Amino acid sequence: MLLLPRVRREKHYRGFNPLNKDFSDEELRQRYRFGRESIEFIANELRADLERNTRKRTALSVEEQVMIALRFYGSGSQLQVVGDTMGYDKSTVSRVVRDVTDALHAYLSSFVG
Repeated sequence: MLLLPRVRREKHYRGFNPLNKDFSDEELRQRYRFGRESIEFIANELRADLERNTRKRTALSVEEQVMIALRFYGSGSQLQVVGDTMGYDKSTVSRVVRDVTDALHAYLSSFVG
């Protein structure tokens, strides 16, 4: 009997970074309640707290994490709905929202007097 090597299917990840898409500033505001410059500002402020020290190709960028949290905050939707809309698992959305919320809370005194 001849056994052929098992061929693995290529993995396809559903998540994407809308900042890299051709969304206009208005489309970003409709989805995330912030424009491109504001999202980039928030991501840069939180970069030290949110950046992952990993080589995994699937690691979320700081911008992706911020946008997932903003989508959750701005939509009032459930974690599952945000995850389905943006292409992430509910557990990923939950972790990201927690991490971004904690990072924002740490910077609260810098922006609110």
